[in-house]
Amino acid sequence: MASNRVPLSVTQEQLWILDRLAPDSPFYNTVVMGRLDGALDPEALNAAFRGVMARQEMLRSSVGDSGGEPFQEIHAEVGLPLERTDLTDLDPDERQAEADRIVDAEVHRPFDLTSPPLFRLQLIRLADQEHLLLLVVHHIVCDGWSVQVMFQEVGDLYSGFVAEQPVELPPLRAQFAQYAQEQRRQLAGPRRDALVSYWKRQLAGAPGTLELRTDRPRPAEASYRGDRHLFPVPDELYEKLKEFSRKSRASLFMTCLAGFDVLLARASGQYDILVGTPVGNRDRAEWGPVVGYFADTLVMRARLEDDPTFQELLNRVRTTTLQGFVHRGLPFRSLVEELTPERRPDRNPFFQVMFILQNIPPRPRQTELPGLTMTRLDDVRKTSIFDLRLDLFEFGGALHAQLEYSTDLFDRSTAERLADQYVQLLADVCAHPDRRVSALSLAAAGSAAGFNDDLEGA
Repeated sequence: MASNRVPLSVTQEQLWILDRLAPDSPFYNTVVMGRLDGALDPEALNAAFRGVMARQEMLRSSVGDSGGEPFQEIHAEVGLPLERTDLTDLDPDERQAEADRIVDAEVHRPFDLTSPPLFRLQLIRLADQEHLLLLVVHHIVCDGWSVQVMFQEVGDLYSGFVAEQPVELPPLRAQFAQYAQEQRRQLAGPRRDALVSYWKRQLAGAPGTLELRTDRPRPAEASYRGDRHLFPVPDELYEKLKEFSRKSRASLFMTCLAGFDVLLARASGQYDILVGTPVGNRDRAEWGPVVGYFADTLVMRARLEDDPTFQELLNRVRTTTLQGFVHRGLPFRSLVEELTPERRPDRNPFFQVMFILQNIPPRPRQTELPGLTMTRLDDVRKTSIFDLRLDLFEFGGALHAQLEYSTDLFDRSTAERLADQYVQLLADVCAHPDRRVSALSLAAAGSAAGFNDDLEGA
C-alpha cells in the first residue's frame, strides 16, 4: 500500500504522547450520532464516505514512530470502516437495548493510532425506514469544525449519487500536512521566543490548581468519567447579554467568560482563575474545508483579588482575550514544555476547567437529503477530561448551554445548581454591571451553602 510520511503538528504530537501514556483510552474519541428517517440508499452512503476519504488525507492517515519520533503516514487507499447491523428481527424493546449496547461499545472503544483509518462508522437498521448512523473519530485527525466539513461533503455527495448526477466538490487548495509543516517552521524561528516571553509574563505566579468545592475527594488518578447537563439561557437574557456586551465594547464570549470566572471564584474561594478555551487556528481560507486537528487551547487568566466591579473585570477579560488571541501561535504543548508546571496524574496542567462559546457555523439539528431526514442526536459519551466544561452554543437566534462535569467529583444535583447560578449571575450582571463581583447574586432555586458564599476577604 503506497503511503507518504509527514510530520505531526505540535498539537497532534501532544495527543500522541497522551495515547502512549494511556493506549487503551477512549477519552479523545469524537462522537457524532444521527437518526436517519426515510428511504436510505446504503450504497450511495458508502460511495459518499469513500469520496470524502479520497479527498481528505487525514481520513486515510495513521500515526507511527521511528526511534521515538512520531510521524503521520498518509495512505493512498484505505478501506471504508463501515459496519452494518440489522436489528429488525428483534422486538422493539430488545431492539433499542441492543442499539444502545452497540453504540456504547463503539463510543468507548479506543483506537490503535498505528492502524488506519482513525475513524469508524456504524449503521444500525432499526426498521425499514429508520437507521442510526454513528461516527467515532480520533481527535488526532479531526476537530469539531472538521466533523461539519465531513458531513457537509457526505451530504452533497450522497445527494448526487442518489440523483445519479455526480457532484464535483471544489478542489482543496491544501491538506492538513501542509499546516503541520508550516506550524513547525514558524516555531523554529524568532517568533517562538516572543511567544514564550509573553506567556511567561502572563502566567507568572499563577496558581497550579483550581480547588473547587466538590462532593467527593479528588481520586489519586482521574478516571475521566463524566456526564452532561443541558440547560436553557432565557431568550430575554440572551438579548440583554448581547446589548450589554455591545455597550461594553466586548464580545459575547468575553462577557460570558467573565461571568464564568466569577462563578468559579465563588465556587472555589480563589481569586486568581485560569480557564482553558479552544482556538480554531483556521485563519487562512484554504484551511476552511480541510479535515484535520487544527484546534488548540489558550489559557485565560482572570484576577479578582481586589474584588473589582463586573465592568472592571470585563475590561480585564477583554484585554486578556485580545492579547491571548494575538499570541495564540504557541501550542499548548510547547507552553507546558517551556513553563514546566507541576504534572499530576489527577488533573490537567495550568487549568482544570474549560469554557467554550461555539463560533463555528452550527450543524442544523435536521438535515434533508433526497428521501431522507437526518436528525442529529445528543452526545452519548460518558466522559469528561476536565473537572468542568461549559459549552455555549449561539445559533437559531438563541443561546444554548451545556455543563460537562466529572462524576468523580460532582453529583448531578451540583451540576444543575451551578448551571442555575450561572444563569442567575448573568442576569444580575446585566442589571448591575457596576456591582462588586462579591455582591453579584447567585440566588437560584435549590442553591446550597458552599456554592453561594461571597469572596472571602475581598
